Amino acid sequence: MNAATRPAAAQWLSATELEIVWGDDHVSLYRTDYLRARCPCAECAVERRNPMSADLLRPRPTAAGLASPQVEPAGNYGIRIYWRDGHNTGIYPFDHLRGICPCAECATDHAPQQ
Repeated sequence: MNAATRPAAAQWLSATELEIVWGDDHVSLYRTDYLRARCPCAECAVERRNPMSADLLRPRPTAAGLASPQVEPAGNYGIRIYWRDGHNTGIYPFDHLRGICPCAECATDHAPQQ
């Protein structure tokens, strides 16, 4: 793990905003709805590939289900988020979190090339 994918600090700024300061001093601000939509677990990956199955199998999370999730470390490589809607199978590796940073600088870095 390099400095860019090693968090130096993390804090909840509100019930729906998580801030991570990375080892290279980059700051990422994640909204909980953004993180929930990018859950890396196998179930959510299948849903993203086949959205119709998601509509049939499970209701979408509500705003209340996204607020104030519980977070715990997942080894030394990521975090597990316990969503209030009961979903908790996604472990968010730090390199995944850094890779999905929603800031304008990072969005430009990982935009598809045309």
